[in-house]
This record gives sequence, C-alpha cells and structure tokens, in this order.
Amino acid sequence: MLTRRHVLRGTAAGAILLATGRATRAQADVRALSEGLATVLREALALGAAVRSGALSQTGWQDAIGPVLSRVPLDALRRELDLEALRRRARRVSRGCAVVPLTVPTDLGAGEGAAMRVFFFEAGRTDPPHVHFNSVTSHLVVEGRFRVQHWDRVREQPDGFVLRATHDRTVTVGESTSISEARDNAHWHQCLSRGVLLDVEQGRLDPSIPPRRRQMIDLSTQRADGEFLARAIGQATALHRYG
Repeated sequence: MLTRRHVLRGTAAGAILLATGRATRAQADVRALSEGLATVLREALALGAAVRSGALSQTGWQDAIGPVLSRVPLDALRRELDLEALRRRARRVSRGCAVVPLTVPTDLGAGEGAAMRVFFFEAGRTDPPHVHFNSVTSHLVVEGRFRVQHWDRVREQPDGFVLRATHDRTVTVGESTSISEARDNAHWHQCLSRGVLLDVEQGRLDPSIPPRRRQMIDLSTQRADGEFLARAIGQATALHRYG
C-alpha cells in the first residue's frame, strides 16, 4: 500500500522520525534509530527547549549547537534516515532545494516549535537568501560542500531589512552554521557539489508572537557603509533570481 509517510522507528532509543516530504510516495519503512544518533539529537533539541524556556540565550545556543551537531554519527544518520531513498521520493525541483520535514517524537525531547528537516541540493542550486523570525536554527552538512553567507539583521523597514554582513565561508561534511534573532539572522546556502543539510530548529521562542514564515530577500543594493538594503521578495522571485 502506497503512503506519503516514511517511518523510522527506534527500538533501543525509542525514537520515531517520520519523513513527510511533499510528493513523497513510498511504503512505510521501519528501521532502528541507534542510541548514539538518538542521544545527540536529543541533546540538540534540549538546547532549543532551554532557549524557549529562557534558561539559555540565543547566542549561547549558537555557541553550543555546533559542537553538539559535530558529534552526529553521519554514517548512522545516512543509513537510518535512508537518505538516498528520501532523495528519490522527495518532490523534484528545478531550482532551490527539495525539503523533507521530519516529525520528531516527544521522547527525543521535541516540544512546541521544535522541527527537523532534510534539505537536498543538486550542485549549483541554492536555498535563496532569507531572514528568520522568532527562532534559532542550525544546518549540519551531511553531504557535499556549501558556500554560506550570513548577515546580522540590523532593523526592519517597510519594504525589507537593513543587513550587515558577518560571514562568507565554505563549509563541508560535519560542519554547521546557525542563525538567531541576535546574530547572523539572514543567510544564504549555495551548494558547490551535490549536497544534503540537516536542519534543526527551535521556533516559537516567544509563543505570544504570531507565527511568521521566513522572508526571502533581494541583496542587490549595498550602501557605501557596507550595509545592505535587502528588499523583501516572494518565493518565486527568489528562486528565479538565486535558486
């Protein structure tokens, strides 16, 4: 029986990861999630919960999440998520990347606003530049090489944002990047070779703020002082221009 779900059920770790990528059609596939992988993912999610509770600052989360994700057993992740099967089942895209959300179980410590996704890129494709709201997010390189650029979000204005460049570097397998409201909020991943990113997010940091989707931006206007006037643009325009 065909289903839109790909189930990964833990035995020793007691964990389930349910892939729900658009246009995904596959038999339910049950696999063990190893304790080593589950432990690291649980620790990463706990950091997000600490930010949401106020026990950890957003920049403190950014300082901590990289070392945690560096301990992800990548061979186990590839095998237990069956990444190549997920790539084949994911919605095909001509620009940008294919995104497969993972439903994260509560026994890994996932609370409200926690999310994990897998991003699949072909060489030369990008996830267009954008800003985030009310969240902290990290991307771990599982496969490939990426150029990643970051900007601080200085302020918002009626037609977009004022940004200040902070990083422009190449990251490879086992390395990660992160964003928060406080630091490196805008980013742009450009895939230099066929690649995969694991996205770990804690959203709804302030539950009183209405949810707001990430906002795509245009980076063509740079001022003499080096800051960018990043105009807000739609998804289709961003994919055409940058994807």
